[in-house]
Amino acid sequence: MKNFVKLIEQVHAQRYMKILAQLVTKKIPVAFLSTLQLPDAVETVKEFRAQGLNVALLITAETSRAEDDFDIVNFRDVDKIHPQAEYVFTNDNAEIDARIALKVFPNAKVLSFNRGNTERIYQIFMANLSNLREVYESLIDDMSKETFCAYWLGNISNNFGELRHANSAHYLIDGFIPAEGAVVIDGGVFDGGTATIFAQMGCEVHGFEIDKLSYEFACKVAAENNFIVENLGLGSYKHEMRCTPSGHGDNRLSDDGTETIQVTTLDAYVREKNLRRVDFIKLDVEGAELDVLRGAVTTIARFKPILALSAYHKWDDFWTLTNFVKSIRPDYEFALRHTFDSYEDSPAAYSENSFDKFEAFDLEPDFRGYQECVLFARPL
Repeated sequence: MKNFVKLIEQVHAQRYMKILAQLVTKKIPVAFLSTLQLPDAVETVKEFRAQGLNVALLITAETSRAEDDFDIVNFRDVDKIHPQAEYVFTNDNAEIDARIALKVFPNAKVLSFNRGNTERIYQIFMANLSNLREVYESLIDDMSKETFCAYWLGNISNNFGELRHANSAHYLIDGFIPAEGAVVIDGGVFDGGTATIFAQMGCEVHGFEIDKLSYEFACKVAAENNFIVENLGLGSYKHEMRCTPSGHGDNRLSDDGTETIQVTTLDAYVREKNLRRVDFIKLDVEGAELDVLRGAVTTIARFKPILALSAYHKWDDFWTLTNFVKSIRPDYEFALRHTFDSYEDSPAAYSENSFDKFEAFDLEPDFRGYQECVLFARPL
């Protein structure tokens, strides 16, 4: 409880808009680190400065020189800069740049400029303290509680260095791993990366993917790795919906989609396929996790599977998912990890350019971002 109270104090003190206002008002010099092409990086600095931010230093892969009224310094020369930058900004959603900035400036506060509506996140946090406290107190280990605090503080402050990412597979942590021979439901197969991992562990995997393009790709992977993939959506009742195939991992059901997709419930699927049991359910269905759980009440109540639920598509996922699982199985306990996409999880997401950046700065080739929190649940 003491750490939860400390989190509230930190959230108040480190709100992104509060810190940004102080930097602008006091004209505190800051740095901007970018792996963009130099003309684009310079233009971005000028945009920042036009908004009142005193960007005095640009760190890039280019040769050190001066540009207008700020300096441009090569990554290799930052150790010659004194004093070191206290605040380093990166592009919106440029998590690779943020990781580079933390490596180059290990003691700096690395902020993502204008990433998301941090004030709205702050308001949601403050309006739901009782719900969040209940979730916090439900978590079974220190790592979960540390992850919980770091996730909210990092997203409200836009400070990448506050986040705490798990050094484990995306949907697998100690104590929440399906055994060999387990029946696994993979909701949101995308390119089949995670389903392949489950299959290689000796599990019987049933995957679901609404995006036709991703489904077709996953079918090839499934044939090579011996798992099942269905071009079906999962929900709380059987019906038809529409979606627009994109081949990306963020496709959602939408009334104005170009193609019709069948939606079933997990309970119906288990019954119709005569599955002998369900041991593990992984869901990453772009915000429809709660709806899928509503259609899986009988399966969860009967088989007591381990759950790995994406809890970052909606800000209320932390408590709505936790509370719903508790309503089905009051005997469940919970853990939380801030995960990331490794190459093994989603090989299709990696480009040659990304690998070049990782290699140049001796970073592990994975995408660690602000989102990707996974809520784990298991029976006591």
